[in-house]
Amino acid sequence: MSRRTEYGQIRRRGRIRAGLLATSMLASVAALTPPAARAAETLPPVRVAGEALRIMETTGAISREEIDREQPLTLRDLFRNDPAVTVPSGSTAAQKIYVHGIDQNKLNVTVDGAPQRNNVWHHNGNLTLDPIFLKSATVEAGVAPADAGFGALAGAVHFTTKDARDLLLPGQTAGGTVILGYDTNPGTWRTTAAGYAAAQGFEILGMVSRARGDDYKTGAGYEEAGTAANLTAGLAKLAYESDRGHRFEVSGEVVNDEGIRRLRPNMGLIANPTGRLLNRSEATRTTATLRYRTTQPTDLFDPEISVYYNRNRLERPNDNRRPTAHGAFNADVESIGGTVQNSVAIPAGRLTVGIDAYRDDAFVERFHFATDAEERISGFGGFVQARVAPLDRLRLSTGLRLDHQSYRAVDGRTFDNTGLSPNLSAEVDVFGGVTAFAGYSYAWGGLEMAETALYHAGDYTYDPDLKPSRAHNVRGGLRYAEGGLSLEGALFRTVIHDPMAWNYTRLRRINGEDLKTQGFDLSASYSWGHAAVGATYARSDVTYGDRIALPGDYNTGIAVGDLITLRGHYTVESLRLTLGASAELALRLEDEDLRAAGFRDLEPYQVVNLFAEWVPVASMPHWTLRAEANNLFDEAYASRSTYGQTAVIQPVLSEGRSFYLASTLKF
Repeated sequence: MSRRTEYGQIRRRGRIRAGLLATSMLASVAALTPPAARAAETLPPVRVAGEALRIMETTGAISREEIDREQPLTLRDLFRNDPAVTVPSGSTAAQKIYVHGIDQNKLNVTVDGAPQRNNVWHHNGNLTLDPIFLKSATVEAGVAPADAGFGALAGAVHFTTKDARDLLLPGQTAGGTVILGYDTNPGTWRTTAAGYAAAQGFEILGMVSRARGDDYKTGAGYEEAGTAANLTAGLAKLAYESDRGHRFEVSGEVVNDEGIRRLRPNMGLIANPTGRLLNRSEATRTTATLRYRTTQPTDLFDPEISVYYNRNRLERPNDNRRPTAHGAFNADVESIGGTVQNSVAIPAGRLTVGIDAYRDDAFVERFHFATDAEERISGFGGFVQARVAPLDRLRLSTGLRLDHQSYRAVDGRTFDNTGLSPNLSAEVDVFGGVTAFAGYSYAWGGLEMAETALYHAGDYTYDPDLKPSRAHNVRGGLRYAEGGLSLEGALFRTVIHDPMAWNYTRLRRINGEDLKTQGFDLSASYSWGHAAVGATYARSDVTYGDRIALPGDYNTGIAVGDLITLRGHYTVESLRLTLGASAELALRLEDEDLRAAGFRDLEPYQVVNLFAEWVPVASMPHWTLRAEANNLFDEAYASRSTYGQTAVIQPVLSEGRSFYLASTLKF
């Protein structure tokens, strides 16, 4: 039996069972709760009279509590319950994020405020990250405020790492955490150790994590070559806060993924002579930040000053010794920059005013050319964002960015461009717990950083008439929140004009056709006592020019279609036991444009995950044991945003059934 046939049979066999089990699990969780249980969560109150209003542009937020409860091991696990964000299948080397089907390069993505403008290799991921370090992740899909930063053509995603105070137990001034876990598929050991302290205004944190294993097996029963985990990560932070609230923070993070990887990590089996090549590959992200802010703001003094250094390096030595340029290069992207801003009280709200600047240096060591390639991009921006509540039932957020960019291209040309980016969002309390919301932004994105590693294959030049990219974003809908019940529905549309593209025949960088995504997000959740259930449905229709976005439209967008996620958890206090379940359901996506370009329709899949976390000894509440059953029905599937199937390319499939066991001790 061929792998393709086996894949199809297993996928069909598990489809109905997965959907039924997901529904029954969530129904069972709901049934465990008495009808009169108290509500445990409400929306955060809106603050006025000089205090900061919440960021209404945020469309998705993953809190520290959620991260601690779910304990995601990969970037895909982190966004498991948010179908608006997708991550391709494969190893750490392939992980990148798409928001409503739009590539990460069209977003402003930051880690602790440091932009991740990493565009190294279109077959690789763009974000080497260990979720165990994270305190939160927020998503601003489409409409983003002016203070979200430069380049938010289709929105922004911000990651924040943990501080010492996030890990200290109540009453502690010093402590530690040790986590030891084992994943049966693919036999991966994961260890994490952290030490931290806080006293007399000082805080210190050191955290290291290690994951190492073998190539995983898919639901089709075969190993995906080049997917073995070999991730090492370290995080260090030092902070001081004075009695008057002046807070200084220094942080450094290094994440390294090293191993034997596919030449094209985002693809599966390829039936041609170059398809099965494996290369030794090493991807390293180094991020350092320095930040000042106050924890005792006044009406006129609420500043934030930050500077950052970020480096993304991908080393692909010429191990194969091929006579032509074929994936062998060393690429390096270094970024430095900073932001200075202050928020002041204005009638019914606050006004944030600031400036930011950056410089990105991209370099490629080319093994098959006499010269190397490099580019430099520098930019300077100013922004203002007002968040006000002029009426009891009305909240507004509006702002403006002015950016100037100078792009020194690989062919010696320099492009200087300037643009404005306005935005406006509003929320109105209609009646009861119903709120109507809407937002619009026009984002000026300049010239997106080129895919640096592309220069390993040719001497590209730039179209002298290259135009900066611009985007129109619209999002609006209704939200209901009362007690523990939350309902939300929203329509969205993003249109990016003149995105960066390539003419591979003429070896020239050009402007592409309009890139669009439109659709809707629906969500419902209910929380009470020590339990919660929820469901989310996202539909994204992504087009590039007059056709659907294709996997080969690198660094632009990709077809996503309909995704549904279900989730639930319940804590049995008497047993010190928390049970949880989640499911992801992708609907079939059929499209003539896919077939005309040689791609197969996107197959549906259903994936179910279970977990149980137990405190075995009542007198040791900070020692927990955790068991997970992931992809319970061994579904053979490629998660949405993975490169699709053609006559010669098999998609890289996600992990098959696996059981994860972990012990966490905090002391």
